[in-house]
Amino acid sequence: MRAAYPPASLYQAGHMGHRVWGVYEGIVNWAAVAVFSAMVVVTTLGVFFRYVLNNALPWAEEADRYLFIWLSFVGASITMRHKAHIAVDLLVRYVRPNLRGYFALLSQACVLAFLGVVFWASLPVIELTSETRATATDIPMSWVYLATPTGCILIGIESLRLMARAWAEMRRGEAT
Repeated sequence: MRAAYPPASLYQAGHMGHRVWGVYEGIVNWAAVAVFSAMVVVTTLGVFFRYVLNNALPWAEEADRYLFIWLSFVGASITMRHKAHIAVDLLVRYVRPNLRGYFALLSQACVLAFLGVVFWASLPVIELTSETRATATDIPMSWVYLATPTGCILIGIESLRLMARAWAEMRRGEAT
């Protein structure tokens, strides 16, 4: 198992570029913390009402499920930033070091292609579910399904940043 790398960043982006990426990362991290905190609060309320007051909240489980969906997509982008997703790198180990950067670029290009397919496939689902309401929480189901294209965009941004890092390392002659 390989260790997680520091966050991807655009090389030679300058001071302003680093500040912009810092703000972006802060917003994404804050969103993940906010969604996770909401899950903790909803779960705690659900348990308290069910087992202490013996009067279950009808919306707690559904709200937790939808928050978890959002947390999964936002968290996946943070995980991509740190290159901490599970990866099978058996083939890359046996490739000459000067070619590994090209494999990293190809791998991220495949990720971007997959994200593009998922993004475009999610749009009709959102439109189809825009009039459907959740049973217990009564929120539009399209809000839940909006997590998919949002996650694709966030993961795509991180994938592009990883590609920029791989390209910069290739230009400097470093092995990735």
